[in-house]
Amino acid sequence: MNMNLKNQLKKELPTPKEERDKVKQIAIKALAGFLIIMVAFTGLSKSADALTTPQVVAQRPKGGRIEQKVEVRGSLKPKNEESMEVGEGLLVKNVFVEAGQRVQKGDVLLELDAKEIKEKLDTARDDLKKLQLRLEQLSLNKDFTANSSPMETAKKTLADLEEDKINLVKKEDVKIERAKEKVKEAEEDLKEAEENLATFQGESLEEQLKKAKEEEKEAQKHLETQKYEKDKAIKRAQQTVDEAKENLWLLGGGEATSALQALERAEMEYEITKSDWERTIKAAEESLQKAKDKVKRLENGEIDDESLKQEEEKVKAARNQVKEQERLLEDALVSKEDTIADLNRKIESAKKDLVKAEGEEENLALSKEQNLQKEGIEKELMLLDIEAKEREISKLEKAIKEGGQLKAPSSGIIREVKVTKGDTTTKGDLLVFVGDTSSYILETELTKEEAELIKIGDQVEVTLDGDKMPVGDSIVESIVPVQGDTEGKKKISISVPKGEPGMGAMMKVIQESDKYRYIIPIEALREENGSYYVLVAKQQTTTLGEEIIADRVDIMILDKNQRSAAVEGALGAQDTVIVKSNKPISAGDRVRLVEQ
Repeated sequence: MNMNLKNQLKKELPTPKEERDKVKQIAIKALAGFLIIMVAFTGLSKSADALTTPQVVAQRPKGGRIEQKVEVRGSLKPKNEESMEVGEGLLVKNVFVEAGQRVQKGDVLLELDAKEIKEKLDTARDDLKKLQLRLEQLSLNKDFTANSSPMETAKKTLADLEEDKINLVKKEDVKIERAKEKVKEAEEDLKEAEENLATFQGESLEEQLKKAKEEEKEAQKHLETQKYEKDKAIKRAQQTVDEAKENLWLLGGGEATSALQALERAEMEYEITKSDWERTIKAAEESLQKAKDKVKRLENGEIDDESLKQEEEKVKAARNQVKEQERLLEDALVSKEDTIADLNRKIESAKKDLVKAEGEEENLALSKEQNLQKEGIEKELMLLDIEAKEREISKLEKAIKEGGQLKAPSSGIIREVKVTKGDTTTKGDLLVFVGDTSSYILETELTKEEAELIKIGDQVEVTLDGDKMPVGDSIVESIVPVQGDTEGKKKISISVPKGEPGMGAMMKVIQESDKYRYIIPIEALREENGSYYVLVAKQQTTTLGEEIIADRVDIMILDKNQRSAAVEGALGAQDTVIVKSNKPISAGDRVRLVEQ
């Protein structure tokens, strides 16, 4: 039975080989499933990366030129159109023409009151003189005072302080050296006093007695000498008194007063001399007596306490002097430190003032430049007013010469009549006359930057409305400031050989720069704190494979217009500069290049 069960189990259970094959099949299926999942996730990852990574358009910088273009519109007016303008406040006696009427050279157009014209001419001449004086005053109204600039003043202050520091330190060093010498002298005096005291204390009674007797002899000798000198002085004084008495006796009369005064002076000198010498002799006698007393004490075997005390006082005084000189030396050292510290503070303050003055200097320079520009504009406007007044005077003089009549300067057409008989003229025109041979003027306004591209005498491109081709020989005749404008606008007048009054026209000027190495689209420029840079698409290898990174490159703008910019910097001809992006990007961001 056991054998049958064993055989039956063998039939029902798989063999080891079959078991291994089955495990292998399961492993293969699992691996295949894993690979399929990984492929799916990779696809999803790439799709997500494509959606989140900024897409950029980039292009390589190229060489070329920067084109500057100015395009402005204006309207034509006749170049020889003449506004018959005389001035205001004049009576119009007659008007002989009307608008659209053709006239010949010399035809009378209208008549004004000649007397009023003469008065107007005198007033206009006075006005012209005032304008000329104002122009002269404007030219002379300059500040010629030699005021030193704030920066120069600050520099001088700093230099003076530094020089003061050097000089004061030298003086303090001299004081310190002198104080050291005084200390040394005091120490030497102390040493001498101590040696004298030690010598005195070490002397025997016999040695002291011997020295005391010598001092007594010296005192005796000094007393005798003083008595001798006293006798001589008293004799000289007495002789002077005797001579004064004799002189008084001999002179008498009117000169007795002066002789008496001389006698009084001589007697006074005698008494003074006698008194002085008595004090001197007394002092010498006292010194002698002290010396004798000292000898007597020593002979009696007494100790000279007074001399000992004197020597001890000398030592004490010398020690005090050393301390005093050491204190003065310490004061000198502290004074030097305080002086240097104070000057250092002043120098640091002066350095700060110098930095501040540099800023003020820049502001002054800017203000001066602005004032010069303003003065130039005022001068140009003044010149225009003078020219206008001179034209007015010329017209008035011509009207007076022709008896108040205004005549046609040439054959032409009366374009407009602005007055009627009996009117009083105002500042406006009386009438407008257009000569038959007139060419035309295109007038328009340009910004300060646009006007810098054009100069008088340049030939520019002018295209009349309705024409496809520009008119030839269009020349810039004048460039003047726009009255009342503060932004530097200019009024430009261009002569145009043909056209019609009031016709619109387009003026175009195109200028090309020198050739530049790198030109990029204006959209590629990025700015940060006043500095410019571009982002360059650079490829780099990472753990995930090849990636494209936005790399920052600082550049400097050489020239630009509305579309392009010429730059220089750490760019290469093979670099691809990012021009556009579908998302905001910064340096270091991953990007994806797309075709434009």
